[in-house]
Amino acid sequence: MKARWRHCIDVKNGLFEIMNQGQHAEFIVKKYTSSPNKGSKDRKFISEALFTIVKNFSYYQYLAKGLSDHKDIDEDIINAYLFEQGIDAPDGPDWKKSNINEMAERKKAIQDIPHLLYSMPLWMDEIGTASLGEKWQDIRKISVEQAPIYIRINFIKTNMQEVVNYFSSLGIDHEVLSEDCILLKQRINLLNDIAYQGGWFEIQDMGSQSIGHFAHPNANSFVIDACAGSGGKALHMASLMGNTGQILALDINEKGLANLKIRARRAGADIIGSSNYSDDEKIKSLQASADLVLCDVPCSATGVMRREIDKKWRLTQEKIHHLLETQRQIMSDASKWVKPGGKLVYSTCSVFPMENEDQVNQFLTSNPDFKKLEAVQLFPESGGHDGFYMCSMMRS
Repeated sequence: MKARWRHCIDVKNGLFEIMNQGQHAEFIVKKYTSSPNKGSKDRKFISEALFTIVKNFSYYQYLAKGLSDHKDIDEDIINAYLFEQGIDAPDGPDWKKSNINEMAERKKAIQDIPHLLYSMPLWMDEIGTASLGEKWQDIRKISVEQAPIYIRINFIKTNMQEVVNYFSSLGIDHEVLSEDCILLKQRINLLNDIAYQGGWFEIQDMGSQSIGHFAHPNANSFVIDACAGSGGKALHMASLMGNTGQILALDINEKGLANLKIRARRAGADIIGSSNYSDDEKIKSLQASADLVLCDVPCSATGVMRREIDKKWRLTQEKIHHLLETQRQIMSDASKWVKPGGKLVYSTCSVFPMENEDQVNQFLTSNPDFKKLEAVQLFPESGGHDGFYMCSMMRS
């Protein structure tokens, strides 16, 4: 099988925009696969090539060129991917051929260079090894696997049995894992599915779902989601609360909050309201008002690398230090909204202790009116959930 020159040009251009210009991988994949002139096989080749090369960039870069500190995007790295897939390089204008024998030799050599084999930035690999030891070796391997697809049932609109019957009627192979979580055993796009559009379920990793259950929001309570993003956890909590009480979703990202409004309408979650941090009067009114405050803070995303495939390439050590400061500030500010006897839940999708228990311990030292209740660290599992940290604290 020989690759098509036009497809390889699309992959080359897309890689440059992701790796050198910092564009998000999902956006770029849509850009190069949305043309009506491209058939399903064309879209499949381009999307798989882009996602696979970005996730395994250091690996393919080494196969193509050996050791390199630069994110060079040229024919060699595309040829390395094609070599790995057993596909011949294209014939086309100015398309440079690569030495297959040299790539085969580098493939043997890279087996002894773990951070390149599993495409991990060296500085990140050093932090992971120092803080997690052998556990990091497992995380590193899992980070380049294909992520499973999990479904979360929305109890506002339906129940588990109804969704199970629906999937069975469509011949979708699945497994029920908990009261509201289903694992799909086949890869299928459900975004245009009538049940999804009707708000019956959301696509959400099982580990991410664990945070909603861990927070344990009570019916008829007032909950603040301090870093709501596009609202995945707010929607889950609304489902667990039986759509009673009130959830206030806060974020600085207006696009995320706009998306949350669309998702909340679809889910029938009318207890969710939203606001951004520029509304000073609203923020001031929140002092000591909430039964539960969830701080799902921005982080390194080292627990979800097989899903957020490009974030590791945009991170730097300097950005990590800035994230640590941001995490501390968010937890400190949001803690003031917890009423006496209420709970503060701090969570991340990181596996690094410096973003997790270290942050909680520092907060508790500075805030003696809070008491630690429980903490859970989920590490990514092969064929299973992603990595998350969560800790609940009560205000006395």
